[in-house]
Amino acid sequence: MKGILFIVVSNGIFGLTDALSKVLTGTYPPGEILFFRSVFVFVSIGVMVLAQGGWRRVRIVNWRLQLARGALLAGTSYIFVVALKHLPLADLTALMFISPLVLTAMAPYFLSERVGWRRWTAVGVGFAGSLLIIRPSGDVALWPLLLACTMPLTMSIRDIITRRLSMTDTATGMMICSTLCVMIGGLVSLPFGWVVPTWQGLGLFALTGTLQGVAQFFLVYAFIYGEAVVVAPFRYFLLLWATLYGWLFFDAIPRWETVIGASIVCAAGLYIFYREVRHGRD
Repeated sequence: MKGILFIVVSNGIFGLTDALSKVLTGTYPPGEILFFRSVFVFVSIGVMVLAQGGWRRVRIVNWRLQLARGALLAGTSYIFVVALKHLPLADLTALMFISPLVLTAMAPYFLSERVGWRRWTAVGVGFAGSLLIIRPSGDVALWPLLLACTMPLTMSIRDIITRRLSMTDTATGMMICSTLCVMIGGLVSLPFGWVVPTWQGLGLFALTGTLQGVAQFFLVYAFIYGEAVVVAPFRYFLLLWATLYGWLFFDAIPRWETVIGASIVCAAGLYIFYREVRHGRD
C-alpha cells in the first residue's frame, strides 16, 4: 500500500512540475529552464543520496552508456519543454505513454526478447489510439505535435540503455549522471537564448527543480516499498494529474480525441505489462 501511495504522490508532483515548467515557457527559453531546474534537481538528489547512506552507495561503472543515456534525456527534455509551450499538458503527457509500446516493438531487436502475437496486437491497437492524440485540431499547431512524436522513440532507447546499466550501476548513479547531462545541455544552449531571471522567476525555478527532485525520491521509494507488478501500473495516474493541472492552471479541457486515444494507449500499455508479468514471454 505504501508503494502505491508513493507512486501516486510522485506522479502528482511530476505533473505539477510539468505545469510549472509550462508557466515558465511563457517567459524563459527552454535551455534556461532546463539549466536552472536541473541545478535544484541536483541539490534534491544530493539529499536523497545522503538519506540512502551517502555517496559511497553510488556506483557508476559504464560511463559510455551513462553519457549516452544522459544525452538522450537532455534531448528529450529539451523537446518536451519546447512542445510544452505550444501543446496542452494532457496531450503531451498522453504522447509520452506511447513509449512502452515503442519499447515493446524494439525489444526483439535490441533486447533479444521474444514478443508474442498478443503483445504485438496490443502494440498495434496502442499505435492506432495514438493517432487520435496526434490528430491536430484548429487550436493546436502541427509542428509541436510532430516534434513531440519523437519523444517516445528517444525515451524507449533511453529505457533500453537503462536496463543494461541496471546490471552494473545504481539508480542514484544514473540520476546523478542524467541530471548533470541535462544541466550541461541547458548551459550550452544559453548563448542562443537568455532572459535575465527575476526574483520571482528564480523562485519558480527553485520550486520546480526541488519538487522534481522530491518526485524522484518518492518514485525510487515506491519501488522499494512495493513490488513492481503492483506499483508500475499506477504510473498512468500521471495522465489524470496532467489533466487536472491543465484545467487548474490553463483552463484547458482535453479534446475527446485525446481522451479516447489516451485511454486506448493506456489500456494497451497495461495489457503489455500484464502479459510480461504473468507469462514473461508469450
